[in-house]
Amino acid sequence: MLTRRALLKSAAAMGLFAPLYREALAQTAKPMRLVLVLECNGIYPEAFLSSGTRAALGSRIGTRHNFLDVYPETPLLRMGDDLSSALCLGPLAGGSGALSLENRAAVLLGLSSMIAGGGHSSGTGALSCAVNGSAATLDAVLAPKLKGTAPFDAIRLGTSSASTPIVYETCAYGPRKPAGILVNPMLAYSTIFGSLSAGSAVGQERRMLFDFAREDVKAALGTFKGNSNERLKLERYLASLEALRARESQLQAMAAQVTPLLPPHPSVNPLLQGSSTPPDNLKWLEAQFEIATTALLGGLTNLVVLAAGTSGFDVAYDPSIASVGRHDLQHGIDNAANWTGIAAVTRKHVALVAKLARALAATPELHASGSMLDHTVIVFMSDNGEQHHSESREWPKLVLGGNALGLKTDGRTVVYPAEGKTRNRQVSNLFNTLGHAAGDSSFNTFGAEGPTRIAEGPLSELLG
Repeated sequence: MLTRRALLKSAAAMGLFAPLYREALAQTAKPMRLVLVLECNGIYPEAFLSSGTRAALGSRIGTRHNFLDVYPETPLLRMGDDLSSALCLGPLAGGSGALSLENRAAVLLGLSSMIAGGGHSSGTGALSCAVNGSAATLDAVLAPKLKGTAPFDAIRLGTSSASTPIVYETCAYGPRKPAGILVNPMLAYSTIFGSLSAGSAVGQERRMLFDFAREDVKAALGTFKGNSNERLKLERYLASLEALRARESQLQAMAAQVTPLLPPHPSVNPLLQGSSTPPDNLKWLEAQFEIATTALLGGLTNLVVLAAGTSGFDVAYDPSIASVGRHDLQHGIDNAANWTGIAAVTRKHVALVAKLARALAATPELHASGSMLDHTVIVFMSDNGEQHHSESREWPKLVLGGNALGLKTDGRTVVYPAEGKTRNRQVSNLFNTLGHAAGDSSFNTFGAEGPTRIAEGPLSELLG
């Protein structure tokens, strides 16, 4: 018997009621979003170490920034941890009307990813758990699963010491297939929001350009006499133009819901005025966070990557934080002022993550219970592990949100046994956890550690 749902599917396939059907179908799926935030060139375990966990690990830590040798033989789980007491997690605390995020977060220490390589930067290794450039990164793998009806499958933003507006160092669609990251807020703003004004001359011009190009390719295909491979290239180009034109129309239709949320245009954004060259990395990153927040709240995407300092770790900061770039700052870590600057930079990143999390927590989730934060997982990590010249033996993580997706981000710290120990767990296990949270119970083998893979599947201490 032909059921009503099967009939609707058939009608949608024929183009009947398709827009209404897609919207109705989208309402039946559990919403999920993922935000991956990376700080260049190391996050030290001390940055995320609460006072309670420090006491539990014992006095052997001393004044060190790294202390794998004191990690226990079995995972240490501290519930209701005082996360905001950690050196760089103060922004999670409430007060002055701000929502406390301590009970919406989890800290993971001890996760390893030796395959990624470490060094100054692991390139795509941080998000692929593979040798740089050899595999797809997590964002590219999960984007099709999370896209739903959003116009963009993923939005990748960041900052860089490079002078180009797009860099290709952190994300990848597959082996030797890098995914670009927009590191110029002006370009990011134009790319994401440029089509939202239905009546604007710019929007009309963009749509006309797509239409002209599409008709040109169709005409070329109609008279094409070349070989099948060349014809396939044209057909793929046409399919790409069709998809871009459809996205333009979708964005235009969403203008009313997104336009009120727009951050200041980069030309008038005070964060970007009077910037030096290279620009102040943290101010530019804040502008990128504003763009990402709007894209998430407006439903333009369900997956965001924010990479601070991608394609180069010698980024610059405001002189009040540090008078030297990231590389020299790290090389002088034994200098008390330098360590203060390094910690201040990580704390600023946490503050930006917290601001985004609070915006999501203040917004009810459509078609589901709870807030947008309950259905969004934010992961803050480094791009190379635990220090400047990283060995990749540890990758401290801060995870927020995702409670409605089964994540135990309830104010806990989990300290895993050190790399080389039997019960050590790897970054790939965290990424397996995120795949499970996205609804894929078979997402157990992501990562390319090969014979060094310790255990497949999610982290039981994080996934309920």
